[in-house]
Amino acid sequence: MASRVIAAAGGIVWRKASTGGIEVLLVHRPRYDDWTFPKGKADEGEPLPVTAVREIAEETGYRVRLVHPLPEVTYRVRGGLKQVAYWICRLVEDDSAFRPNREVDKLRWVAPREARKRLTYAHDRTLLESFEDLVAQKRHKSRTLVLLRHAKAVPRRDFDGADDERPLAAEGQDRAKELVPLLSAFGVRRIVSSPAARTVQTVDPYVATTEELLELDDRLREGTSRQQVERAVEALLGTKRPTVACTHRPALPDLYATLDISGPVLAAGHALVLHHRKGRVLASELI
Repeated sequence: MASRVIAAAGGIVWRKASTGGIEVLLVHRPRYDDWTFPKGKADEGEPLPVTAVREIAEETGYRVRLVHPLPEVTYRVRGGLKQVAYWICRLVEDDSAFRPNREVDKLRWVAPREARKRLTYAHDRTLLESFEDLVAQKRHKSRTLVLLRHAKAVPRRDFDGADDERPLAAEGQDRAKELVPLLSAFGVRRIVSSPAARTVQTVDPYVATTEELLELDDRLREGTSRQQVERAVEALLGTKRPTVACTHRPALPDLYATLDISGPVLAAGHALVLHHRKGRVLASELI
C-alpha cells in the first residue's frame, strides 16, 4: 500500500549580519529537541506558498515574503511520507512577535557555517547547501514578477456590451479572492493590469488589502504589438518591488518570448511566478 503523503512548506529566512555576510533563522522544537528550519503542514486546500508564510509566522513571529524556490525535501515520518516545499525568504518586518511555546521554544540567527553544525537533520544540511549555492549566484536577492491570467469571465456570447467591459463570472470572483493570500505570500507591492474589466476585477480584492495603487497598462491588452510588449516587460522588470501583471491568455506568448522563457498556457486565474535579476529570469513556478 502506498504511503500517505503529508504536504508541508517552510523556508530559509535570511538577513544581513551586523558584522557582514548573512544570517539564517533556525528554530528549536522542545518536543524533538532538534534544530531545524521553520516549516509546517498545509491546512486542507491551502496552497503551499501560503502554508510557508503562515507557518514561519506562527513558529517565529516574523512576517516574510517568498523570494526564490528551494529543492523539495522528502523524508519518512510516522504515518507516511512528508514532502516539504521550501523557499528562500526575506523579512517583511524586522520585528518578531515570538514567544517561547510548546512547539518552538528558541530562535537563533546564525551564520550558515554555524547553522551547518547546529542543524539536527542531514536533509536540512543538504537544503542549506542548496541555499548557499543560490547565495553564491546572488539569487537570494532576486526580484519577483507574477504573470497572472485573469480569472474566469462571463462568456462573450452571454454579454452584450463591449469586450473590455465583460466582467468576471461568479467562479472568477471567487478565484480573485483566493488569489489574495497567494499574492501576499510573494509580497506583491506593485499591481499592474490591462484596463479590461475582467483583469481589473481579478486583482481588485488584492488591491483592497494593500495601500498600493492599481496601475493600468494598455500594453497588457490582447493584440498589442511586440514592441509595446517589450516596453511593458522592461517597465515590469525595472522595479525592486514584487509585482503582479494581470493580462489575457492571447498576450502570454509575446510576454514569454520577450522574457526569453518557455511558459505554460495558464488556466483562468492561474499565474506564473518569475524570479529574476538584472533582466534575466532565474526560476519560475506555477501557482
